[in-house]
Amino acid sequence: MQTNIPPRPTVTDKMIEEAAKIVAAKVDICSEDIIRVYSHSMDGFELAIELKDNYVDVDRSDMYDLDEMEFLVSDALTKAEKEWFSANNIQPPYPIGTRVKEGVIEGISESRVAYYLVRKWDTPPEVKSWQVIKFEDAASAPEEIIA
Repeated sequence: MQTNIPPRPTVTDKMIEEAAKIVAAKVDICSEDIIRVYSHSMDGFELAIELKDNYVDVDRSDMYDLDEMEFLVSDALTKAEKEWFSANNIQPPYPIGTRVKEGVIEGISESRVAYYLVRKWDTPPEVKSWQVIKFEDAASAPEEIIA
């Protein structure tokens, strides 16, 4: 297992600020208001409600533009994760087929950086449904599960 690897990037204030500037240019809302109420994973509807609850005038058409906020932040995070992955030569700590506490590792995500595709214990092998787990969050299955 790799050691001394810097932690995976997370959403930063700078990512949020940059996204808010782009979105604010499309709606009649100050970027500072967006930054004040935004939380990672909010969709445009949730963001519009938070803004409205904080006395910012929002109309229905703004919701679609506000939806872009989460896309921009997620995109910036993915770029940071790709840089982290490449710069640190991240390798999966467990091979495919390993039993981890959540289930069995069946693959590595092609769309997310350094994530396993794990079939949960109660999901039959013929069902193509996986839980997506960060490499660093995967942990060996307890002996009673493996047996």
